[in-house]
Amino acid sequence: MINNYSNFGLLFETVLVALLCYVPFLNIMLGTRQIAFPHFAVPSFSFFAVIMSYDELRKIFLRNGMKPSKTGRMKYEGWVVRNTYY
Repeated sequence: MINNYSNFGLLFETVLVALLCYVPFLNIMLGTRQIAFPHFAVPSFSFFAVIMSYDELRKIFLRNGMKPSKTGRMKYEGWVVRNTYY
């Protein structure tokens, strides 16, 4: 979340989709209709839950694989990272 351009892109994409789906003037102009909120939110929430669960489990496995080395740096072991960093 350090890259401001990526943050702006994610925010812009979300706002653009919401505008295209729910602003009546744009619906008339583009010849579309509004999407029912459960059809818009439920599929996206399920993907959100899977992605967040995967990321949190990945971080847990990564942190359990950290071992301090003699040089003062952390040594990473396990299937999450490659062994090329030490």
